[in-house]
Amino acid sequence: MNNSVSSVLRTRNWQSTLTAVLIGLLIVMAVLMKWLVQSQVDAAQERRSLEALAREAETRCFALASHRATEACRAAHASAAASGTPIR
Repeated sequence: MNNSVSSVLRTRNWQSTLTAVLIGLLIVMAVLMKWLVQSQVDAAQERRSLEALAREAETRCFALASHRATEACRAAHASAAASGTPIR
């Protein structure tokens, strides 16, 4: 009789340990998903702000008087964007 009680306690202990580990993994996964989503949102906001700056720069280029000046301005902004320097 003592062996069966000991066996039941071991089984319950093993099951509760497994349950605790699974709950811990779920918590870790939830935290990682929150971090991933927040990083994606931050990257999207940064991309939108950079695109807005590029649109403003293009608008200033198109406000120039001559076609040649407009094309030179656009080419300068394109080369600056390709090299990674910010457009102001």
